[in-house]
Formats: sequence, C-alpha cells, structure tokens
Amino acid sequence: MALEQGVSPTLRVWQLAESLRNYREQKELTIEAAAGELRTRSPRWSKSKLQRIETRLYVPKPHEVEQLAEFYDVPPENAEALVRMAGEARQKGWWQSSAMPKHLYTFVGLEQAATTIRQFELALVRGLLQTSEYARALISAIEPATPPEMLENLVAARMVRQQTLKAPHRVKLQVVLSESVIRCPVGAKWVMRGQLEHLIEVSHELDVTVQVLPLAVGPNPGMEGAFSIMTLPELSNDVGYVEGIVGAVYLETQDDVRRCTMRFAALSSMALSPTASEELISSTLEEYR
Repeated sequence: MALEQGVSPTLRVWQLAESLRNYREQKELTIEAAAGELRTRSPRWSKSKLQRIETRLYVPKPHEVEQLAEFYDVPPENAEALVRMAGEARQKGWWQSSAMPKHLYTFVGLEQAATTIRQFELALVRGLLQTSEYARALISAIEPATPPEMLENLVAARMVRQQTLKAPHRVKLQVVLSESVIRCPVGAKWVMRGQLEHLIEVSHELDVTVQVLPLAVGPNPGMEGAFSIMTLPELSNDVGYVEGIVGAVYLETQDDVRRCTMRFAALSSMALSPTASEELISSTLEEYR
C-alpha cells in the first residue's frame, strides 16, 4: 500500500487513537466496559489492548479497526476513513529508515505534519534552521564519540527534515531564540557566520519568523528550558514538547498546552521584533568575521 504523499504515519497514529477514544466516549463506555463487550465477540480483545491503542502504544490492524468501528456504531463513511487511517499509520516514515535516533521518531513524524510550530530555545539553533556545518559542529560537541559515518548520516537526516519548510503544505515556523544562542560560538567563526546568515535568509524566503530575546531582559518565563508547540491537522489540541538528556516529554492536556502557549506568547512579547532581531543578528555577524 503506497503512502499518500505528504501523509505522516506518526500523525495518523495520533489521529486514529484520538478518534477511537472519542467514539468510545460517545457510546458512554469506559475502557473496561468496552473491552468486556468486545471480548464476547472475540477473545483477542482486552482492557490492556484498548488502553494501548488509545495511548498509541499499539497501532491496530485495519481489520481490528473495522471491528471497533462496527462496535462503536461509526457511520460507514467515517469507518472507511478510520480503516484507511490504520493502514497509513502502519507504514514507515523516511525518518524510521535513516540515522535518526529512535527517541526522535515521534517528534520528527509530527514535525513533518505540523501546520504551525512555535519554539523557544535557550542554547542552540534547532534542527529545522541549522546549516549542515552548524549541525556537524553541534553534534560533534554534544556527542564527541560519534563515528564519522554516523555523524554524516545524522547531518543528512537533519537536512532532509528541513524540506517540510519548503513543502506544498509548508509549516509556519515561529522561533524565539535567547540572545545566548547567537552569542555562543558553535564550530569555527565561518560556521557561526553561515548559521546566522541562514537565519536571516530563511526569515525572508520562507514562512519563518525569528525573534531574539535579549539577555538584558533578565528573568523571564523561558529560563526553565526550551520547548516546542506543534499545531497538527485534525487533532483537538496542540501538542507541547520538551526534550532533555533522558528523553522527550509530550504535553497533551489542555492545561499543559495552555501553559506552554501562554509562556511562548510572553516570551514573544518580551523578545525583539523580527526586524530588530534581524538587526541584532546582522550586527553579531561582525563578531564572526
């Protein structure tokens, strides 16, 4: 089965899980009650299986989705869409066949499908806006033991990710960078010069907004760390994302996403305007000549 161009299997997994959970709740059934009734039809159904489907730990097969759709009284046209979604969800995205670290599979899969991404960063330029030279220097600094071949594969995968900025369904990217990001030299001077020039170029050529948060603003809502917010088609809530040394955390509840959204809005209002940010980046370029 060929995957429709532009479809992210990761997004399909999230859409499918949310849709099936919504249909169950519309039937006013708990997971335990639904599992009990389904088990009378097939012993393969259990409470743990339904929980794993709704929490995206297990991607149901198309025939299992057919059974759930029938049980939940899903209208035929919607049931067909769910079954098709299940087939697409079980495909592999390009990032699952690349050098991409496994802990990034979900993030990159959602990133490729997002309509809007908002990011705040304290220490570095994130993957979608990195030049290959900056990416290479950054990975080498963070993981100095990375073998040369793996390093080049990681850099190449990061460059492929950036195609989402140029795709027909191109993502709208809004970035607030701490001033420390443009002040901290990564690699040789020419590497940083190229990276800063790239930030200016993409903000002119693509749907990318870059703002710089001056160090002079002092204490601010971003001091606890970097985060991202992704708006995804056909999902009821945006998704927050925080990455750390021990892995990633996805924030999905309305309260958690609202906190991220309010924090980003505050940081954006405290940051320089896009025009003033470009002027600061341009003046900083002189330090790398």
